Amino acid sequence: MDQFLVKKRNPVLFPKSAEDFRQQLDALKSDLKALIADHPTGKDFYLDTSAGIAVDLCSWLSKWVLDSMVTPEEIKAASDDLLAFTEHFGGKVAADKARAEIQDIARSAVCKMCDMTKAGEANTVWGHDYASGLTYSLRRGARWVTSNPCKIQAFKKDFPEHYQDLISEIKRENAGADASVLAAQMFTKVCAISARALYPIFEATDKQYGFVCMQVDPREVKNTEAMIAQADFWHEAMKKELGVEEPNVVFKLPAVEPAFRAAQVLLEKNYKVCMTLNFTITQHAAFAKILSKGSKPGYLVLMAGQLDDQIAKELEAKGVEDAKLIARHGSEAVIRKSYKMLSDKGYKNLSIMTAAVRGPWHIQNSFAPVGGAPGLITTVPGKIREFDADPAPIASIMEQPVEEKYLETLRTSEVFNKALSDPEDGLLTWENIYEYPPFVAFFNQFTAAYQEIEDDFR
Repeated sequence: MDQFLVKKRNPVLFPKSAEDFRQQLDALKSDLKALIADHPTGKDFYLDTSAGIAVDLCSWLSKWVLDSMVTPEEIKAASDDLLAFTEHFGGKVAADKARAEIQDIARSAVCKMCDMTKAGEANTVWGHDYASGLTYSLRRGARWVTSNPCKIQAFKKDFPEHYQDLISEIKRENAGADASVLAAQMFTKVCAISARALYPIFEATDKQYGFVCMQVDPREVKNTEAMIAQADFWHEAMKKELGVEEPNVVFKLPAVEPAFRAAQVLLEKNYKVCMTLNFTITQHAAFAKILSKGSKPGYLVLMAGQLDDQIAKELEAKGVEDAKLIARHGSEAVIRKSYKMLSDKGYKNLSIMTAAVRGPWHIQNSFAPVGGAPGLITTVPGKIREFDADPAPIASIMEQPVEEKYLETLRTSEVFNKALSDPEDGLLTWENIYEYPPFVAFFNQFTAAYQEIEDDFR
């Protein structure tokens, strides 16, 4: 959790002017120098901060605002100055580590993808799919955060003491509230950590990006009113927690029939909406029609890895060789058909958000053609490292047909056929979506994780 780093970073990376940038740098060094003098045992922490901001200056974070105000040479000089400051106070290890990361960022293929998108030469962006560790991703161009109950549980595992502190804080601030309210407030507290780091991007992009996705209680998957009520609750809770009138939040609803009206109501409230637990053309088609009527960009998740996992299980049960490799082309076929469908209908305010990324192939399959709706990828740093280590050409293959040799085998999978089928085919109905293997696998994880969060307050 880099909350201190974020607090010190944002005024420097997102200044009001070139002169403000210079003043913020001076103020940063003065503050850190005073903290080192007053708290010498914490010196390494403060030097990690100065070295960290030196990295930030040489990362994609400088491209939101700063590089339109000052020259690249001045940004580089400011970074070098902070590294010299770090070394002057005995932080050579921190400075050397920072220099290594600066070099890594300069080589990053996903940074190149972001550069190309900014220049209009590509059309794909990405977000961070975890409740901590955001700094790594922001430095490489990430522009939002996704969360779900499992991510909150991962935060609990990574920061057990802080999680317990949050339980105490939430109980104190919500005295007398039942466990369901307290659990919802855990999402508020954890998601607000990312929201604060992202808010300058929210402002810099005219509120298009820089958001945190918050997923409604999966146990209420058939309860339209509960979905609406929880979104309203979080809207107000995040306003209070962040101290802003418009929180940088996107509400994630399950792509099931009871969410039809919930999505419509949230759009009427001028909220941003993302449909999750999404694996099929049937789901995308129905919710695209609804979300396209909103005044803000909407997002249709494609849980690519989970879809491919379930296709692979079917193929393996049939004795298919290389089942896992062939199954990768399942989500490939779905995203290409869905993207064409959205494009043909003129839905340029809707993006497919690839989630459950299993490897670089899912990143490559998400590259969108220039001129259409952006392609979105939500993933974790480990998958970005894999892509950076062996990058694919940063060019869209969305309009290429899936090879027939793969489709022939994929068509033996019931999971695949339901995913790729058109709504009018009737292969996948809103009644049997709850029994669809990819849906069941993630839904069970989400419900168990949310229940555990609630149980933590009992």
